[in-house]
Amino acid sequence: MIVGPGPQITITELVPIGNHLKNVEDDELIHDISIFEARKEFCKWSINEATVAYYDAVKLEWKTRHGSKHIPRLAFTRDKILSKFCTDTEWEND
Repeated sequence: MIVGPGPQITITELVPIGNHLKNVEDDELIHDISIFEARKEFCKWSINEATVAYYDAVKLEWKTRHGSKHIPRLAFTRDKILSKFCTDTEWEND
């Protein structure tokens, strides 16, 4: 068992990303795609190879389910993305 930093995260079984994504709702796919794209715009230094791999897997799952149907996007403000993924932004105030 792997226990994360917060009490809400407990992993009891490792599952390949593709298998996991088959069981999530479309709304979660849309959310994850939207978050990645907002991070890429506002906080690109927080993205690494694992983040890109997850994004690609989520987009592939959408394509598997819906073909070429447009992926709706959620709008996130710059402040929301920075506060969630980039906690140390004091340099931006200079």
